Amino acid sequence: MDTDADAPPAGTRIPVLLRTMRVVLHVSVAVLLLIGLIRSLAPALRTGDHGAAWLTVLLAALFAAVYLAGTIVEKRRADRADWEAADGGIAGRGRATWLLLVTVAWWALLAVHVDFAWLVFPLFFLHLHLVGRRSRPGALVLVLLLTGSVLAGFLAHRGTLDVGSVVGPVLGAVVAVVMSAAYALFLEEARIQRRTSVELRAAQDRLAASERQAGALAERERWARDLHDILAQGLASVVLLSRAALDRNPGGPLSGQLRQIERSAAENLVQVRALVEQRGAGDDLATVLADACRAVQGTARAAGSRLTVTFRGPEDGAALGGDGATAVLRVAQSALSNVLLHSGAAHCVVTLAVHPRLVTLDVHDDGRGRGGNAEGFGIRTMRERAEGLGGALTVEDADEGPGGAVAGRGTVVALALPLPARPTPGGDRVRGGRDHGEEGE
Repeated sequence: MDTDADAPPAGTRIPVLLRTMRVVLHVSVAVLLLIGLIRSLAPALRTGDHGAAWLTVLLAALFAAVYLAGTIVEKRRADRADWEAADGGIAGRGRATWLLLVTVAWWALLAVHVDFAWLVFPLFFLHLHLVGRRSRPGALVLVLLLTGSVLAGFLAHRGTLDVGSVVGPVLGAVVAVVMSAAYALFLEEARIQRRTSVELRAAQDRLAASERQAGALAERERWARDLHDILAQGLASVVLLSRAALDRNPGGPLSGQLRQIERSAAENLVQVRALVEQRGAGDDLATVLADACRAVQGTARAAGSRLTVTFRGPEDGAALGGDGATAVLRVAQSALSNVLLHSGAAHCVVTLAVHPRLVTLDVHDDGRGRGGNAEGFGIRTMRERAEGLGGALTVEDADEGPGGAVAGRGTVVALALPLPARPTPGGDRVRGGRDHGEEGE
């Protein structure tokens, strides 16, 4: 039976040696069977004993079929399983049954003609390997049984035992025991090499992952420094300048816009610092989104736009947390920025819904729509952020908003993100809406 299930992967000389030994085993079975068949058929054909000839051929064919079937089955099993998998259960019983059938077929051949006795040499290896892996003493007992079978065959066919008839099988059994022990040592060494190779590759993978993580952390630190030194300082300057302008002319015609500039810059400064410190969106995502909607509406009113932004979210908040909450917030901010700068919309509805396994965000405005324009950097960034967390983002033109709240042509930005294994309690209860469409300051 083929023993490829024990063969380790290529890459060392030992596996090649083990495969060569198995090939030699199979070839020796074929050669010895053919020699025995030829030598047994010659006298039967000379004497015209066709019945004996056909019996010999049938028994030889049976032996070859059983042996070949076992090698094929074992090869397929080895291709499907790990070469280090422990033998047992059905596989172990199947091997024992196959080995018994091969041995019985050989005994039948030996009963027909004495020249089939030399098939005992590869059978020694099979018994030592297949039985020896479970019980070495049991395998040695079977080798003695096979040796006694050969001696009994010689005695039955020739009526006597000469020195060659005794020394040959006994010496073959000794050589088979020694070679089987060497094969077992080679196999164990190959297994050690395989495990070492697997552990080395795992260590290399961990090292590579650590290096990638270290590189990502270094790049994040660089971006954090740049954000702090450039953007945060610039926003801080905007806050200070707007406050100074308000102090000089508190009741001027631009005081409302200056206050909104100060508020927007201060809020963005807080977000930049949170980004630098790697803080998420917070525990209550719905509250954060409502604040973002209110800020966009205030900015629009300060700029002379009549845009109203309505937020609808869960009744008891949405404690999403982690990267998912940050992704929802960033997508909402980016979509609202597009509405404010490019859509010319009068109404916008932001809807957050948390389901047992999914969180969704819809940003719908009644502006001019995309008009077939290609996606810009902002939309690509939103989509990449969603896909990075296993979600999806779609951008479509629409004729009316959710529940008819927005009339006229517009655009819908829809985000869907999978939730962690534990769903947010009460997240599927969505109230009618938390409206922040009142007039800004």
